[in-house]
Amino acid sequence: MAFEEKNTAYDFSLFEASPAPSRQAGKDDNIVTLTEEQLEKNRRIKYKPIKVLTGIFFSALVLAIVGVMVYSQVQLTELTAQINSQTKVLSESRSLNTQLSMKLESSMSLRVVEDYAKTELGMRAVQSDQIEYISLSEGDKAQTGASEQQEGLLDRISEAISGLLS
Repeated sequence: MAFEEKNTAYDFSLFEASPAPSRQAGKDDNIVTLTEEQLEKNRRIKYKPIKVLTGIFFSALVLAIVGVMVYSQVQLTELTAQINSQTKVLSESRSLNTQLSMKLESSMSLRVVEDYAKTELGMRAVQSDQIEYISLSEGDKAQTGASEQQEGLLDRISEAISGLLS
C-alpha cells in the first residue's frame, strides 16, 4: 500500500501501525541489580571541584564588594559628622567675630574718643582765638647760593675776558 498509486502527494503508509518488536526470552533486558551501599553512593550529590571553587570565588567576591560598600558608608558618615562639627565651630567663630567687631566699633566711636580726650587727657575743643591765618601775598622767591660765595681769581679773569670780547 505504500506505493500503490504514484500520483498521491502524501505517503500515509508511514502513519500505519507497525508490528511491535518481539522480545527475546534469553535477554535480561539490561537490568542491573545494585546493593544498598551502591544505591546510597549513587544517591549522594557529586560535587565537581571546579564548580565548588568557582562558587567559593564568587561568594568571596560578593562578600568583598559588600564589605567595601559598608566601609565606604562608614567613612562617609564619619566625614559628614566631622564636617557638621567644623561647620558649627565656624558659625560660633563668626558670631564671636561679629560680637568683637561691634565692641571694637563702639569703643572707637568718635564720641568715646572725644570724651576720653576731654576727661583723661584734659584736652578741649579748638576755639577761634587759637586759629592763626598765614598770608602768602609776597610771592615766591628763589635765591641761588652763588651770590653768597666770594668770587675767586679765575672768576674775575673770565669776566674780564668776556667783557673784552663783547
